[in-house]
Amino acid sequence: PLIIHNRAEKRFIPKLVYELLDLVGLSPAIETAEKYPHELSGGQRQRVAIARALAVDPEIILADEPISMLDVSVRLGILNLMSDLKDKHDISFMYITHDIATARYFAEKTAVMYVGHLVEWGDSDKVTQNPHHPYSQLLLSAVPEVGKAGKRELSAKKAEIPFWKPTSIGCPFVGRCLKASEKCKSTLPAPTLVAEDHYVRCHHIYS
Repeated sequence: PLIIHNRAEKRFIPKLVYELLDLVGLSPAIETAEKYPHELSGGQRQRVAIARALAVDPEIILADEPISMLDVSVRLGILNLMSDLKDKHDISFMYITHDIATARYFAEKTAVMYVGHLVEWGDSDKVTQNPHHPYSQLLLSAVPEVGKAGKRELSAKKAEIPFWKPTSIGCPFVGRCLKASEKCKSTLPAPTLVAEDHYVRCHHIYS
């Protein structure tokens, strides 16, 4: 990316590479730069990917499942790295994940999507601590909690995840929702403000 985007003259590129590797915690940078991908661990390769993104001096980084294939012990290090970049270098992140627990840890705002639809969104603490949409509740019930080995997960109807088309109607979650009614089958719920900076799309928020 340093060459493609003309970030510097060729003679300065090794120095910039070392600086980027140091920035993402890959020290000693000179030794890391000499290695082939197969000589790096999964966590190290993910740090290299972040360094490549930083090479173009971005204002925002799209991080699509950046920790999903990493060991649990490595995940926190990557999240802390991204948090440092966010706080110290004023870089925004769009963090896409199926792990809502890490979203609560990392993001100021969280949006829960189902079949391409926003079903609940707003302040991360409000969305994750007091979820209103059945799908959000389902996701959070599946998050393991220390000291709650006997925690009961919420259930949902077994159904195929729908392929949404321009002609589709109703709520996209209707096939799996235990609260679904006839209205849910025919009308897409409008956004409802349930608290400051907390929105939900559901016909049965308070039922």
